[in-house]
Amino acid sequence: MIKSGIRKELRETYFRFLIPSIVLLVIFYIIKFLGLIGDIQIESLHLISILLFVLAAVFSIALPIFYRTLFVSKLKNVKTISISEFIGFEKRLIIISMITPYIIIIPLTFNFTDFYFGGIILFALYAVYYFYPSKKRIEFEKKLFRIKEETK
Repeated sequence: MIKSGIRKELRETYFRFLIPSIVLLVIFYIIKFLGLIGDIQIESLHLISILLFVLAAVFSIALPIFYRTLFVSKLKNVKTISISEFIGFEKRLIIISMITPYIIIIPLTFNFTDFYFGGIILFALYAVYYFYPSKKRIEFEKKLFRIKEETK
């Protein structure tokens, strides 16, 4: 069974990175809604749209998969890992994925097409949903990585 300390620690990391992005998103949206800033027009907007779309995909999907693969390959000859190693891995995975919600703020300042803006939002929603440290997810990961329970 999950020790409440593991989930609590992972949730603290999760919300420490998620809440500021939500606050910034709300602030930027209100500022834009009130008309305090208009859409900034630049020539290379299409390239910036593509770049941010790709970055959102990288931080929500590609880098977590790559980091997980590195972690698994490091453990291929190890029978069990400690809870502290597992928590460190999970925290870094959360931090990597929680960069994606911050990317949403940039399209609010520029006039992105709906395709790129919608795609960035979907990548952010995926990261926020998938990397939430739920009991079920933590239990699955503990079994998968053969976590050694630390006894006191």
